[in-house]
Formats: sequence, C-alpha cells, structure tokens
Amino acid sequence: MDAALEAILRISTPLLLAALGELILERAGVINIGIEGAMLGGAFCAFVAAWQTGCPWAGAAAGMAGGAMLMALFAFVTLRFAADQIVTGMALNLAALGLTGTANLALTQAFGRVQAATFAPLADSLRHVPVLGPLLFGQSALTLFALLLAPLVWFYLEKSERGLELRAVGENPAAAEASGINVLLCRWKACLVAGALAGLGGAFLTISQTAFFADNCTRGRGFVALAAVVLGRYNAWGVTAACLFFGSAFYARDAFPSTRVPTDLVEMLPYVLTLAALCVRFKDSAAPAALGKPFAR
Repeated sequence: MDAALEAILRISTPLLLAALGELILERAGVINIGIEGAMLGGAFCAFVAAWQTGCPWAGAAAGMAGGAMLMALFAFVTLRFAADQIVTGMALNLAALGLTGTANLALTQAFGRVQAATFAPLADSLRHVPVLGPLLFGQSALTLFALLLAPLVWFYLEKSERGLELRAVGENPAAAEASGINVLLCRWKACLVAGALAGLGGAFLTISQTAFFADNCTRGRGFVALAAVVLGRYNAWGVTAACLFFGSAFYARDAFPSTRVPTDLVEMLPYVLTLAALCVRFKDSAAPAALGKPFAR
C-alpha cells in the first residue's frame, strides 16, 4: 500500500504542477491548449541544463524558463493580436514537438545517449516510515513543492486581493479594466506563471522521474492536466483531487498484469478515463464567463 501511494504521488506530480498553472491562467480568462508543448519544452530544457551543469536545481530553473518562453510566445500572439487561443495552443504543441525532436536528434548524434543529474529522495532512510515515509520522505523536492503549491494557489485565488483581481479579469474583463485593473498585463503574468509551472512539470519527467529525454516524453500529460482543471471545477482542491485520480489511473495502467489484457487496451486506460471525466455534466458551469474570449481596450 505504501509503495502504491508513493508511486501515485510521483506520477501525479507533473500533472499537478501543470494543472495548477493552467488553473491560474484559465481563471484569468485564457485557455491554453498548448500546455502539452510547454511541458515538452520544459522537459528538454531541464534535461540539457541538468546534464551540462550536473545540478538538478539548474535543470528545474531551465525547465521553468523554457515553459515560460513558449508561453510568452503564446501570450504575444493571443493577447497582442487577439489570435484564436485554441488554434494558437495547438500550433504551440506542434512547434514544441518538432523543435525538441530535432534538437534531441542533433544532441544524440553529437554526444550519444547522455544522462542528466536527477533529484534524490528527500530522506531515503525515512521512506519506510508508515504512511508519511512514502508520502513525504521518499519523494523528490519537486513532489513536495507540488503538494505545497496546491494550498498556496487556493489561498491566492480565493483569499487574496490579487487573486480577486485575476478572477475579475476572467469573469468580466471590461468591468475589471474600468475599475483600474490592467487586464492584458494580468493575463500576461498568468501566461508566464502557467508556462513556468508547466515547464517544471515537464522537467520532473527528465530530472526526477528519469534521467533521459525521449521524443514526446510527455505523452499527452498536458491534455490530462487540462482535463483535471475542468473536472476539478476550476478550484485548487478539486484540481488536486483530479490529478491524483488521473495519477492513480496511470499507476493502474503500469501495475495491471499485461498477460491477460492486450497491451494497447491497458495503455488506453488513463486517456479513456480522461475522456470520460470530460463527459461529466454538472448542474452549472464553473468556468469563468470570459474564458477563451479575446479582450481589446
């Protein structure tokens, strides 16, 4: 049981980091389908930085920077020129997939298969302590950061003045602008934060879960994180629960005995559950009223 909890938390970490960033962005009225691309860019930047410096913290910082830069491009196109957010996000995914794949091929041809520095468990000697051992001490610092980030995001969105301004921008940007809030600046900052957290989620895959970068290593986790925001009804606690649910689905896929069921069906499990979660109907929509709608002064 302890091993299962440890694995579920580890698998859920990149989903939670990316989903909390997406939550902040969507509460500001911007929908980012390109979260998968931001995670992929962050994963590659983190891998290269951790390999070159031998320091996983440098990799984490580079992953956040890589995701933020990709989202800065997204923000420039959608906020400056009011381009369609869905189309721009899909273009970002394709661009990140092509760029990281090409760069990884060049890196492999030049240096062969290289290995990045990775995070060690916080206190490996204490990981066998019942319950708290696998939940805290057997995890890397990024997992602990993701768990601490959830209540911080909740407090920011629900209890702080800046969070109130951001929610106002997502609900009624015209009224928010009339009250003195700079709507575009608020959305720009939300884009950068979302990109940094998505990049950190991607970085987790290459400097904490593994020590290597593989083409398309995110494998749809960005879209799963996007679904977690919807299933969590745009609330930090709900998003956290949804990420743990999807993390459990990934764990069940890996732990399922492959001898009895075709491998392709087992691989589909997390994504089938993702689609099923998106089909859940609630009595009222919790989405911000201005979500996905461009704003012009």
